[in-house]
Amino acid sequence: MKWSIKHLPKRTQEELNVLMELIVHNVPWYNMIVLYGSYARGGYVLWDQKVEFGVNTAYQSDYDLMIIVPKSKMKYTEDRLGSKATPKYHKIFARRRHASPQFIIEDISKLNKELERSQYFFTDIVKKGIKIYETKEFQLAKPRELSFKEIKKTAQFEYNIHFPNGETFLDIAYSMLEKGKYKIGSFELLQACRRFYSAISLVFTNYCLKSHKLKKLGVRIKEYSRELITVLPTDTDFEKRCF
Repeated sequence: MKWSIKHLPKRTQEELNVLMELIVHNVPWYNMIVLYGSYARGGYVLWDQKVEFGVNTAYQSDYDLMIIVPKSKMKYTEDRLGSKATPKYHKIFARRRHASPQFIIEDISKLNKELERSQYFFTDIVKKGIKIYETKEFQLAKPRELSFKEIKKTAQFEYNIHFPNGETFLDIAYSMLEKGKYKIGSFELLQACRRFYSAISLVFTNYCLKSHKLKKLGVRIKEYSRELITVLPTDTDFEKRCF
């Protein structure tokens, strides 16, 4: 695992340093903070805006951060990050375009258990992530390198479960909407979208957020295909209201 963010653009370093200070201040019981995803791998997008098929889309890579805390503090950590650290961060940089933070919160026992079974989402974080802070109270387990055949088998297994479930909910939604039962149809569309998002996340990473909120799930899967940004766009006020 890497240790420095000095190779990133100065503007990015500034945002991350402010964000880290807010996390440490509001979550002083942390064990480790790791930057992963595109900023750690090097494939980040600072800003990209274009029009495709008449649809205006904008994209900026998020800051993906894994916060390791004691198991008893996981829910409290999520609340503190959502109600304190994140709003303060957005307020500080309100006058300029800036990347948004996205968090996953885990405890060390769960993380090490996943590493020992070579769960490739966490294995990839350990291999390519940037360790920004740690208390050195524990050691990470050493994962075994999975073969492509093993990864493909796991991805196919997850796809076979979750994608057909999404198709089933979609069929039910169409049926309800054709009958004029719009509330039920809308709910089934929501369920379908959750299953499709879960399928994408599990196929690519063998990991899925515990959240059922489409906004959080959508943020996680857009990095796997830029086309997914146009499915449920939220660039304009009208699109945000529709979403």
